[in-house]
Amino acid sequence: MKKRVLARTQNYLVLALTGFCIVLVMEWLFPNIIPFTAFEFWHIRDSGPSDWLYSSWPILAWGGGFTFLVAVFTRNDSWLNDDAEGLFIKDTLISVWAGVVEEICFRWLIFLAGIATVKFFNVLFFGFLGFGIPQWLQIYIMGPVANFFTLGYLAPVLVAPGSWAIGSALLGANALFRDGHKYLGWVGFANSWFIGMFFFWLLFTYGLVACIFIHFLYDFLISSVIYLDRVAERKFWDR
Repeated sequence: MKKRVLARTQNYLVLALTGFCIVLVMEWLFPNIIPFTAFEFWHIRDSGPSDWLYSSWPILAWGGGFTFLVAVFTRNDSWLNDDAEGLFIKDTLISVWAGVVEEICFRWLIFLAGIATVKFFNVLFFGFLGFGIPQWLQIYIMGPVANFFTLGYLAPVLVAPGSWAIGSALLGANALFRDGHKYLGWVGFANSWFIGMFFFWLLFTYGLVACIFIHFLYDFLISSVIYLDRVAERKFWDR
């Protein structure tokens, strides 16, 4: 597991570094190709943690509630219960790391670089004729499907024809985010896609700092439920 996490983190950092280089080069050579400045999403909007929490309570309740149900109906290995405190500290550090690194990678650098990338491939695949294949797929297939499953909250970027490149880059970055959680099984795989899309909504609504904060809190809440379950089993079952 540790090797898998380390390899995944290394891949994230390589993608993020590549994305950062692409963003800087594009801003220098083609200032209008990416409709956002490099650090635009780092600006905290007219909001604060209370607004972020109020908007995010459904996914926090989902993460904590689902984890609680799984914990109640399953038994842990005794060694997990014995080392509950040590594992909780490790999980907390991982929550901090995931909140910072994954959001910087996927909701910022890979996303922004993806806008320039999909525009390039759109020109390559018949976009020079006025309407490329990537643009067509986003406007008529990928965007509407994703918009349906996200209840229209991201409609301005998923289905608006003028924002097709933003929507396509968003879906591409979120697909990479989802694929990075395959090790969680099919439930975690699907859950990661929806959670990632919610984080993109947070990005456009409140900014990247809100994404980092809520991502950390989501993972920390899950770790806390798991910790309490291990302590309870150690006390009442492992005797």
